[in-house]
Amino acid sequence: MVGVAGRSKGCVTCRKRKKGCDLQQPECSQCKERGIKCGGYDADRVFVYHDGAKRRTGASHTQEEVIQLVQPQPVDSSMQIIATRFGRANSAPLPWALVLPPSLVKSAYGERTMEAFMNLYVPQGNMRSRNAEGRDFVNVLPRLSADDEALRLTVLAIGTVAMSKKTGDANLALEGRKLYCRAIVETQRALNNTTRSKSTPVLAIPRIMALFEILYGAEGNSGKQANSWLSHAEGEMALITARGPNAYSDDDAAHTLFANARFRPLIAAVRTRTRTVLNEEQWKTLPWQGRVKTPNDILLDIMAAIPEILESVDRWGALSSGSIQDEAKDLQTSARCWTLHIKLQRWLALYEHEIHEPVTRTPTPIQFPNFEVATMTTRYWVICLLLYTALDTVSRVPPTNEDCTHPDRPHPRHFARLIARSAEYFFREEFGATGATSIAFPLGNTMLFMSRNPSVDGPYMGLIKKAWSNPNLPNAIKNFLDSLHASVNVAPARVVQRKILL
Repeated sequence: MVGVAGRSKGCVTCRKRKKGCDLQQPECSQCKERGIKCGGYDADRVFVYHDGAKRRTGASHTQEEVIQLVQPQPVDSSMQIIATRFGRANSAPLPWALVLPPSLVKSAYGERTMEAFMNLYVPQGNMRSRNAEGRDFVNVLPRLSADDEALRLTVLAIGTVAMSKKTGDANLALEGRKLYCRAIVETQRALNNTTRSKSTPVLAIPRIMALFEILYGAEGNSGKQANSWLSHAEGEMALITARGPNAYSDDDAAHTLFANARFRPLIAAVRTRTRTVLNEEQWKTLPWQGRVKTPNDILLDIMAAIPEILESVDRWGALSSGSIQDEAKDLQTSARCWTLHIKLQRWLALYEHEIHEPVTRTPTPIQFPNFEVATMTTRYWVICLLLYTALDTVSRVPPTNEDCTHPDRPHPRHFARLIARSAEYFFREEFGATGATSIAFPLGNTMLFMSRNPSVDGPYMGLIKKAWSNPNLPNAIKNFLDSLHASVNVAPARVVQRKILL
């Protein structure tokens, strides 16, 4: 029973006899041993928020016990609470009225929205649909959200909108967006407070807000949704750097959030073509004092150098005039690319078992052994795609080149095709929004690379289109990817021609 501490869940007979019950189904052992009829168990109860005028229910009930929780207006001390028991679908509800203190109402609602958020983040409660980063985040979030009001409101907002999508309740969706606005205001208060701004819970806020923009952001075809997501990623980076690298070595929760957060600010840095402090040696070492780096940690260390290379390519690469000075810059950029190539090769030699290598190269969907391997593999592939595309640029390989191999290094087209073949796997219904958001960055880069020469990569683009047409793919993900396209297209043409990242 939600919100009623200490309520016995024993069978009816044991409760009447005031005896302990072992909760065995369909009848408890106490009754069975004594040869008496077990009275069974009460159906679960839940508090449903009611405005005193009209009860609002959600989805229709199945034969299983259904739990609903609705909050049509802010809670105050005078709000009437109705607890309703739902039995089978054809049974009548048995309501009775009671008044609960606001703190208990708040607790029950918070529990329900946290559950809705977790169901969104971990589809069907299946932790296999998350990689290690996601599992770590899920483990620390409930505790952290109880420690800061801004984080609590952010989770409430996304959980409330998620509940509205499930029940079709437009009023609940409106409440969720109001909560999101309140969360933004409260986050600003937290940032203006010296103590709160450096607290561990505040570090988690940009990640959830970025997810809100992906799933529920408006105007997917305008570029505003993608730019809002980008602003949260940049905000996350600002929060990280404000604390300094030493802050993430002792506190386990802070270290977990930092290690898991690096990928998103790196995506933003790649998109904006700006070097990042995460590529500085102190940010690659101090947070791991007394700790062992994972293969993903080391891979992100390599990725941290990509934005700086792209910054040089954009400035000096194909746009250079061919002067001696420009050629010298190209040689410097080429040397950095080759250095990074060597690091990637060493990483692959050590962690080859972490990467899935398809048996064939035909344009057919790839089946990964599990979601964690799929995430790590596509992350490695997109880093390779970015690096070797940059190396092609400084080596004066024209975008219209139709080759698929190079004699002295991997060809970026190979990795683009592998990512295209991965789309179907990540768009599976079992992975929900998690799968689609995980592949968005690799897939966006792949689509832009292939758009340079569509006749060569047509069959692989066809795989993406087929996965895209999956009716189970959330429209929010499609809108977000459209927004990423739009955010690139509104950039100056000089830059658009050279963009690799959506």
